[in-house]
Amino acid sequence: MEKIKILTERLFLRSPNINVCFRILISGNIDKNRFKLAINDVCKRHPLLNCSIEIDKENNAWFVKNRDNIDIEYYTSEKIDWQDWYEKIDNAPFDFFHGPLAKICVIHCNDKIEIIVLGHHIIGDGIGYLNLAKDILLSLDNKLEIIPQIPPLNNKFKRGGKLRFLSRLYAKKLNEEWVKNRINFSENDYRVFFRQYRNKFIPKIYMNSIDEIDMKKLINKCKENSFTVNELMTSAFSIAMNELPDSYSSKEIRIGVAASTRNELINEPYYCMGNYVTGIAVNVNLTQGKDFIINAKNISSIIRRKLNNLKDRHLIVNFLSAFDTDLVESIIYGAYGNYQLPISRKIGDLIGEKMDKKGLGISNLGRHEISGYDTIQLLDMQFIGPAFPANLLSISIITVNNRLNICLRYNETEIQTSIVEKIYQKAIDLLLE
Repeated sequence: MEKIKILTERLFLRSPNINVCFRILISGNIDKNRFKLAINDVCKRHPLLNCSIEIDKENNAWFVKNRDNIDIEYYTSEKIDWQDWYEKIDNAPFDFFHGPLAKICVIHCNDKIEIIVLGHHIIGDGIGYLNLAKDILLSLDNKLEIIPQIPPLNNKFKRGGKLRFLSRLYAKKLNEEWVKNRINFSENDYRVFFRQYRNKFIPKIYMNSIDEIDMKKLINKCKENSFTVNELMTSAFSIAMNELPDSYSSKEIRIGVAASTRNELINEPYYCMGNYVTGIAVNVNLTQGKDFIINAKNISSIIRRKLNNLKDRHLIVNFLSAFDTDLVESIIYGAYGNYQLPISRKIGDLIGEKMDKKGLGISNLGRHEISGYDTIQLLDMQFIGPAFPANLLSISIITVNNRLNICLRYNETEIQTSIVEKIYQKAIDLLLE
């Protein structure tokens, strides 16, 4: 990879809230030199891992090759806790123009080893970072095929429809207005904005899991009532939001659901990193007095209907693709910064940024069996997805080897940890009762 144009992901380029993190726990006799060699091979397979960003004279953004390897931070468990490292790195802006846009930490904990990968969303969605995590394990076990996984140059959908005429006309009008009043943000502007944002939206995480025995109960409950695991979990957490104080709770809940578009693109990205996600948002009404399954069927039918409609599913990507690229980039500044950008705020309101009605977002990477190694053993894997201010809770889920791990990200200036724990327990009670 020498140079790849950044397409519809410009919304994510300067966003201060959308890092993705994987924490991998393994056992095995792996020394520092083996880790260094393994990560170097992984960088050859995934060029985006150590790239940087270049902006040309026409304000187009490009991924460019930055270096041949990536630095690794090494610690022992007596020196640092993985969540402490995560919070420190997550709370510092990436250097887009020098890179890399991902950082890796290795913590030796007696006979166990923790590997933490924290990177920017623009070089990888949840599946992209999961592909990376799997390849790190393969490389440590000397089984990685070093075939470069280059992102395709086309993000067009196989099908799904184009924007309606009025939407295209609206985009054209705003693009013309933007050209007259264009603002080019400097790196210093971004760093000031990042700190302003992070002083207001302070992300915290609460993590827990469902073991194999309870997973069987959950799967049986899904089969009995014709749910997917994702539908039932989304419903449970939506209903559990009623555990919030009166200042937050509402009969109507806003739900945002992330979805991968990898197998819907003309040129499928397969195992590469990159940002290939979409999302839908729905408002659902909870019927007081009705049991969990009845409410869950109502919630699931609304979400399923919108996710299965390709126009709805691809709307956000097609919509953003219609706008000038650095106008899209300015949306975050307009929504959360101190800049007077009415155009940016208009688009931000349309796509759900800075919504007054707080809800929850959910990103589920599905079930994965990850095993078959000779020199290492995977003990656990956790996924921390991005958090958005429009979501009071952002829920990240991954099931690995029959263990379902859940991470709740929230803004500690808006909601107390004790309330988050209460919501989590209520949701689990609904799922397993």
